[in-house]
Amino acid sequence: MGPKPDRAPVPLGDAPRIALVKLGALGDLIYAFPLVSALKAARPTARLTWIVEERFRDVPRLHPAVDQVMTVDTRRWRRQLLSGSWAAVWGELVEFRRQVRGCFDIALDAQGLVKSAAAAWLTKAPVRIGFAPGDCRESASAWGMTHHAAPAGAVHIVQKNMGLLAVLGLPTHEIRFQVATQPADDWWVHDLWALHRIGPRDRVVVLHPGVGHPVKRWEFPRFMDVAERLASWPDLRIVWTAGPEERGLLDGVVDRLPRSFVVTPPGIGTLAALLRRCSLVIAGDTGPLHLAAALGRPTVALYGPSDPLRAGPAGSGHQILKHPCPCGWTPGPFFNRNCADPPCMKAIEVEEVLAAVERVLGAPARCSPSAVSR
Repeated sequence: MGPKPDRAPVPLGDAPRIALVKLGALGDLIYAFPLVSALKAARPTARLTWIVEERFRDVPRLHPAVDQVMTVDTRRWRRQLLSGSWAAVWGELVEFRRQVRGCFDIALDAQGLVKSAAAAWLTKAPVRIGFAPGDCRESASAWGMTHHAAPAGAVHIVQKNMGLLAVLGLPTHEIRFQVATQPADDWWVHDLWALHRIGPRDRVVVLHPGVGHPVKRWEFPRFMDVAERLASWPDLRIVWTAGPEERGLLDGVVDRLPRSFVVTPPGIGTLAALLRRCSLVIAGDTGPLHLAAALGRPTVALYGPSDPLRAGPAGSGHQILKHPCPCGWTPGPFFNRNCADPPCMKAIEVEEVLAAVERVLGAPARCSPSAVSR
């Protein structure tokens, strides 16, 4: 199962070359940002390279301290293997090995999967640090590490990630996300607000009904019920966000709620800039929820087969709605993928969500017909 956690810290060096292996998905990537902040705070001269899945290549660039982004495409490799194109996959692995071999002094596997461990191992960094075997989603990933963090226990994924730093003798308690957007992203939101006549006194509530896995989905008609109730708040504007694959879900929304609009941000930077300008985000356990939390925005988080203690929105100011799971699922670091129609998600009522919104934003002001129709 690999080496046990070391008591003596590993020397970090004056200008270490560090590879951070965190492949995906969006929320998981965002919750590795404090690792980058802490490493660069300890060694400003370090060169930090983030190894990530190709489809998420723009996410690490939101952190100003990431010096380089390298990508892999394990989804394509899987498709090629299933089609019998073994030579193509082997060629890409050889090329990746050529690019990373001998380039790093330290590799951190903040994923705990066999594929992430393989990426760290291929760097041949003399120090490769991963989670304790019991904290890995795939315990076989421990084989590729030279050092392991101490067992994390029942902690949030951010604290679990920070535990990797203890192997290097670095403090693990200071959490800084440092999400940075570009001026073009901020101007994109500025123009969007101007187009829809959102003024400085308007409060913007973002509703994001999409999720990365069906078991985390709250029924869309309930999202609509929430939006229709919130539409009566005179100083509140509703923005629906969706990825390209979710856009069809929101067909007809604007016809029912004329003061709302639907947007698919063209990139992760524009999404971050949009969320930074909002007053509240309502969503399930999905990447945009966690990005909003990293930006310091309050959320109403709708949780079913996920453990909010370990994977809830980071920071304060959040309202997390979570009901017991009658299927017998117990809390843990990984959500239950096998519950096809989770009753715990169905148990979240519209009135609960509205009450949570009021706890964050306060009670709605008295509404006039002219305010609703403007």
